[in-house]
Amino acid sequence: MIISRQDVDERLGALSVAARWGNGAAATEAMAGAGPELWLAVDEAVRRWWKLPGGQRPAEIVLRALSRDGYIRETAIADTGRLDERLALPVLAIRAADWVPQVREAARRACLSHLARDPMAALTLLPIASRLRRRAHGEWLAATLGETLARTPEVLTAALVSPERLTRRAAYATGGLGPGRLKAGLRDADLPIRLSCAKALAGSEDPEVRQLLRTSGTAALRALAIRNRDDALAALTDRSSLVRAHAQLALRRGGEDPAVHYRKVPGADAVAGLGETGTDSDAPALLPFLGHERPGVRAETIRALRRLRCIPRTELVALLVADPAPRVARQAMLSLLGCAELIDERTLLDLLDGDRRHLAHRLLCARDTWTRVVVDLRLALDPAQPLRENALRDLRNWLTHQSARSYTSPGGTRAGELAQLVARAEPLLGARQVRHLRMFL
Repeated sequence: MIISRQDVDERLGALSVAARWGNGAAATEAMAGAGPELWLAVDEAVRRWWKLPGGQRPAEIVLRALSRDGYIRETAIADTGRLDERLALPVLAIRAADWVPQVREAARRACLSHLARDPMAALTLLPIASRLRRRAHGEWLAATLGETLARTPEVLTAALVSPERLTRRAAYATGGLGPGRLKAGLRDADLPIRLSCAKALAGSEDPEVRQLLRTSGTAALRALAIRNRDDALAALTDRSSLVRAHAQLALRRGGEDPAVHYRKVPGADAVAGLGETGTDSDAPALLPFLGHERPGVRAETIRALRRLRCIPRTELVALLVADPAPRVARQAMLSLLGCAELIDERTLLDLLDGDRRHLAHRLLCARDTWTRVVVDLRLALDPAQPLRENALRDLRNWLTHQSARSYTSPGGTRAGELAQLVARAEPLLGARQVRHLRMFL
């Protein structure tokens, strides 16, 4: 979650007012609804203050506990007993990872005291503790709360359904959860929770578990559902390359060639898998799908043909120029990079004026060194050109890192055009780089 400066300033302003004029209710209201990220941001902001109130009002105690001065923080910890738990517990969680040993130990003793009185306090401490565990002294509270979850069923039950994802993660990480709770975790909105539960249930023969894995919207869970040949065959045409890879591997381990099965799959469902497992002899069967009505199939067909080292240049140039789907044009460009010198230059130059200009620029730069330099100079010298900055960056990159490996010189009309462009480019590139370019003329 991104916390804005305005959010922090508003909370600090409310705390300051409560510190001067308010009571405990005003202080609690000042931080009402503040999540762990906002508490941590306020803590960081308060440390930049030079002067803080030193009294015993609740808001003053909070601000003192967040002070940059370790002695002030330590004395404030002793006063947190005066605070509503909605203020005291977040403050103590932050200070339990403090870099000053005296502050840290005082806050930890206070946390343990709260947990001894009411183990449910763990639900308030966990969100901040989970975010602090990567700090030098941040692991203690998270580990302590993990022990509380493990030995207190009612706290664990509440944590498993908490709206706070890191609290739920901590609950699922305690281990020893029964199948019912693990199955519920397969439906959790948090990916790490779904994955941890799926791994814990990976060997389960429960039909409901297997169905949840097979039909999950998460590719990693569907991959875990592949346990035998039948599962692998059913997953060969999955939309995810991860799941297909697991299915293909399962068949290979059983001595089968996945490509044999893909060749039997009708229609476009076989395109991706055949590109991943087939040979160049499968390319003719894929070519018709370049004209498929669905853009996703056309793009996947180009990828599959590229994997099979089949580059139907004429068809791909046509898709680059005219296909309405940007992702299809991009895949065409990627396949054509290796044979860019064979594409009509005029065709690519015309594309510089349209929405495919970035693709055309990459292909023109891939044609040969001097086409690249000339095109970059043309674009860089045109103040109205949308690709001007890209071209200038590419030209400088060539001059700095690649020109030393250029052993040819431009010839014919290209040399004359380059000489004219270089003469105009000095104000843009500087005398040193222009001298560098003239060395090749």
